[in-house]
Amino acid sequence: MDNAFVILGFGLFGLVSGNVITRIAHQIPAILFARWQQQYFQITNNTLLLPIESAKFSLPLLFRPLCPNCAQPLSKRWLSSMTCWLCIKNRCPCCYKTICCRYLLTELICGLMFMVIVASNTDPVRITILLSVTLWLVTASLIDISHQLLPDVFTLPLIWSGLIFALFGLSPLSLSESVTGTLIGYIFLWIPGTLFRLWKGQHGLGGGDIKLMAGLGGWVGINALPIIMLTASLSGLIYFLLINQNKKTKNNTIAFGPFLAIAGWLALL
Repeated sequence: MDNAFVILGFGLFGLVSGNVITRIAHQIPAILFARWQQQYFQITNNTLLLPIESAKFSLPLLFRPLCPNCAQPLSKRWLSSMTCWLCIKNRCPCCYKTICCRYLLTELICGLMFMVIVASNTDPVRITILLSVTLWLVTASLIDISHQLLPDVFTLPLIWSGLIFALFGLSPLSLSESVTGTLIGYIFLWIPGTLFRLWKGQHGLGGGDIKLMAGLGGWVGINALPIIMLTASLSGLIYFLLINQNKKTKNNTIAFGPFLAIAGWLALL
């Protein structure tokens, strides 16, 4: 699309969408952790019951910026965390702690990605698909950054959607190409992950990373997988070296999912 107003409009839509997915990324892990703890108590016959009511999905909170420190809504007037962050001078009016700029950056990144997608595509169906997959990948990346966790609720639908869209001709891949990409994508990370576990006796890659790679393979096909792997590995290595530079305490673990998501998104374009 060449209309600058349309591209700008999608950029603003990306800002609002980025605000919503930050709320989703904040709520989903709490719900999963509560369910896992409840299942653990039931398996171990523990009489202590976890109050599941405290970890339910709240739709109204999706449209109100929350403080990441005290989880209190910042204001009813702002639909975007970016405008709210600027107006309250990056401090929560409830706990008076400094609010990280991660939420603001998420909205800006989503707005930019939306504009790139709309500017580089003319097919409305493909634009809708790319926007949806983009939000899915960004949400999963936010969860992985915060908790080093890629839940099945995000990775498995990515796999199945790639196969289903290929089946109905809504993907540039045929069904056989999508299936092959999914299988090879899974093997691409499963083999080095297994070898590292056998060698070191610990997990070097999580199962979520392997499933995410399989999902990307189902969307982009086998030919793009080596580029995705190379791009994600190099960017992850550079990030690892930068964050450990001049530090007394070394951080030996990083979330690999966001690097796979970035490389996969570039391949999708």
